[in-house]
Amino acid sequence: MKKHIAIIISFFLLTISVESQSQAVQRKLVIPEIDWTDGWAVGLKLSTTGPGLEGIKVINKNWNARLGFSLLPLHIKTDIDQAGLALNVDSRIRTGGINLQADFHVSEWYYFTGGLWLNLVKADLEIQLSDELEFGDIAITPEQIGTFTVLGKTGWPITPYLGFGFGNPMPSDSRKYWFNVEVGAWYHHKPKFDLDAVGMISPTANADNEAALRNNFKSFRFYPVISIQGTYRIF
Repeated sequence: MKKHIAIIISFFLLTISVESQSQAVQRKLVIPEIDWTDGWAVGLKLSTTGPGLEGIKVINKNWNARLGFSLLPLHIKTDIDQAGLALNVDSRIRTGGINLQADFHVSEWYYFTGGLWLNLVKADLEIQLSDELEFGDIAITPEQIGTFTVLGKTGWPITPYLGFGFGNPMPSDSRKYWFNVEVGAWYHHKPKFDLDAVGMISPTANADNEAALRNNFKSFRFYPVISIQGTYRIF
């Protein structure tokens, strides 16, 4: 009797297994088609990466794709006092990049976003004494002392990005204009520095000082991105 029951149970389990495999074979992954003739918008944005442009494409009711560019070059000259020395600092700073992102909309009013940035962040500083140094009757000019140059870049040129936003980069069918506000951050790894110097201070541009500078900034691995954007639906 027990042998017959075992055979019946085995046959029943085998039938279920065969049926499940048959259903699995019949199932197919269906990827919704994308309508490339509709759901396009262009945006103008202001952000911590500079002013920029974006193209937006609707994928489906929950997903948008975005491709954009932003750039902010700055040239700042300042005079500072360091350890009793008057220094002239000539800074050329650039931020911005090319972003490729995908937005997942939880509702019409907020969304999560992520993607990659080809970042263009760079800082180039030239430091020189503002005044002569006097040692008794001897005066040494800033040109004789020399110029110290620091070039800083992010650790990774291609950086992952995550953020969340309010509003919608893509206006709905019922409106042509809309806006969104977004907050996020890049992860660009530890910054890199290259030092150079000419004149009497040229020995200071050495590997030890580069390593010390990298160590001082090793915790600066994230770049905050805050943006506000207005968009216009083309079609």
